[in-house]
Amino acid sequence: MRRTFALFSLAFASFAAALMAALLRPLPPKPVPPPQPVPQAATPGSLRLQALLERLYLPEDRTTSAYLQIDLAAAGEAAARPRVPVNAVLIIDRSGSMSGVKIARARDAARALVQVLGPDDRLGIVEFSSGASVLVRSTAVTRDVRAQALAAIERIEAAGGTNMSAAFDAAAPELARGRAAGRMDKVFLASDGQANEGIADREGLLRLARRDFVEATISTFGIGDDYDEDLMSALAAQAGGRARYIDSPQILAAAFRDELSRAAALVARGVRLRVTGASGSSINRVLGYEADGGWIRVPDFAAGEERRVLVKLSIPPGRGLADVATVELAFEDARGEEQRARTVAQATFTSDASLLALAPTEAAASGTRAEMAELADQAARLQEAGRRGEAQARVAALQRVAARPLSPASAKEIARAAAEYETDVGAIEGAGSAASKKLKQRVFDAVRAPVAGW
Repeated sequence: MRRTFALFSLAFASFAAALMAALLRPLPPKPVPPPQPVPQAATPGSLRLQALLERLYLPEDRTTSAYLQIDLAAAGEAAARPRVPVNAVLIIDRSGSMSGVKIARARDAARALVQVLGPDDRLGIVEFSSGASVLVRSTAVTRDVRAQALAAIERIEAAGGTNMSAAFDAAAPELARGRAAGRMDKVFLASDGQANEGIADREGLLRLARRDFVEATISTFGIGDDYDEDLMSALAAQAGGRARYIDSPQILAAAFRDELSRAAALVARGVRLRVTGASGSSINRVLGYEADGGWIRVPDFAAGEERRVLVKLSIPPGRGLADVATVELAFEDARGEEQRARTVAQATFTSDASLLALAPTEAAASGTRAEMAELADQAARLQEAGRRGEAQARVAALQRVAARPLSPASAKEIARAAAEYETDVGAIEGAGSAASKKLKQRVFDAVRAPVAGW
């Protein structure tokens, strides 16, 4: 009896010890959330860099596609600084395709630019048709020079072919003539973009612009309902400028003032980003920007401006908290000194369904807007070409993108934008190509324009 009791006591003690050990054993750690991204300042009063992933929790058992939102912000206010002098070259298309109202718009553009420049600025004017000639040699914009330039502009008449490559070659020496420390190089192109002589293909003209205007920002002014928005937008995008559709002379003065006001507080130029996948992640594509040798060229920054670059990542399965991408920033500050910064985007890999179901970050809404803009652009091109069924298919795809899970505030704004895109695409059928070009202008701005400070 005593032996049985002893055995029972021993068994109970073992059970109690095992139970206590189980109770005292630490619980499996919950997935560690990644820290909220912290802006990394490159230099005081210059650019801040921040990277944010679409989701902070990712599945640990499958590959995921996710947007990486890269925010760049320039500190300060434009009003606090004097305007930086500009070294401007205006290229005017006077080919036969510019006859009538279009050549009048080109003259309007030239007059508007001449009027907003001052004696600290330099200006050269090049005209082109089948060939190119220099109307005004690069010089300081004194009162006498302004009068001479305005008189030369009045004499411009439309005739001949469209040799844009000759214009670039003629403009390059004028840009070099006016270049100096402390001046911002700007090229303005007023054209319908219908190149048909010399180097006339899009890629060839882009290569030529890269060669001739290495350090310059190129802004384009598309003139006429039939202007080539693909070429004009690509030239601006490649060189960090803005593409505009000019359908009214009233907007020209404001457009040039906007261009020059950005020089009022230039804090960063030659801005470049490089995104490198980490933990096996890879780059699918960059929305709205082109990568050259792995670097993404971003427009120059004036004080107070903020820009956003979106990169689509493919992220393989992982474990725990991990880096998924590294972002490098390089630029030249207002003193002409090279600056660099670096930050990382992180996520936590987990199998916890409740964490995976959490609402996405702001990057999801940004990516949705960019995808919608791309689909709207495709729909506009198809609608303009009379391929209405395909255009409607793109609009339907746009609506599906807009229906993705987002925060309530973002979802409402996205739904409104989707409805506006659908209306704009439908208007092309009756309004013709002008409505299409206005929509494409909106798309360009949706992807590339600053999110603040413009």
